[in-house]
Amino acid sequence: MTRLKTEWIEYMLEGMDEYNRQLKARTDMNLAELIKTTFHMKDEAFEQAKAVNKIAVIPITQGEGIIGSFSESVAAILESMGFEALVMEHTDIDGIYEASERGCDLLFFADDVRYLALNIKSGKVSDNNYATALGFIQGLQALMNKHGKDIHQEKILLIGYGIVGREAEKILAKEKIDFDIFDKDDTAIKGLPYPVLTERNQIKNYPYILDFTNEGEWLKKEFLHADLLYASPGVPYSMDEEAKTCFEERSIHDNLEIGTAVMLGQILAD
Repeated sequence: MTRLKTEWIEYMLEGMDEYNRQLKARTDMNLAELIKTTFHMKDEAFEQAKAVNKIAVIPITQGEGIIGSFSESVAAILESMGFEALVMEHTDIDGIYEASERGCDLLFFADDVRYLALNIKSGKVSDNNYATALGFIQGLQALMNKHGKDIHQEKILLIGYGIVGREAEKILAKEKIDFDIFDKDDTAIKGLPYPVLTERNQIKNYPYILDFTNEGEWLKKEFLHADLLYASPGVPYSMDEEAKTCFEERSIHDNLEIGTAVMLGQILAD
């Protein structure tokens, strides 16, 4: 996973109500509704899951160590969907032990390489890379539905063929969604069995974009279709300020929220 910075995520501690309001306005779904739709969970099953599961968020010190506000931000995301989420006082293995002592069934933890969720009752595991790809595909589908478009009837552009982009490629192919690929490193996509873009200015031909790049402010307004609908985890956010302002109401982007929500849905789903 891309290593987050404290300033990218600390707004979540007080900002989840506003985040869910904006997501609902743009896609007709908040985070809870997004994961219920993604995993075909009925309302009754979701409410039961909230009632019987306690979540532990465990700080991990391995590698470069704990990112300020990370565990608290994860807990805030989970709490915004109605779950009880506790940040453990202890770290690493001792934090896992504390979680078991406090009766937590669902564990969330991350190091420099991977961000995981684990259901210790069912043994289900969710990796943030996959969950982020799935969540933003579902988010783009919802955004398109809001504008009267069907993701299965349109051509999508997938930008970025890194770890999350490769997960997205697999999901799009499995769901038989038509897509082309662009990566600034053309050697990364050479030989793929999909149409690939060779020039950045070709991006403007695509009104529907999934962006999984990790370089900030490289995507400018002149590169983008006038009727753009756009979904990106934005770590950091690709659009420069002019493009972001122009397309703000026609895009979904966040640093942690959708991926974390889908991780929860995945370890709860039947």
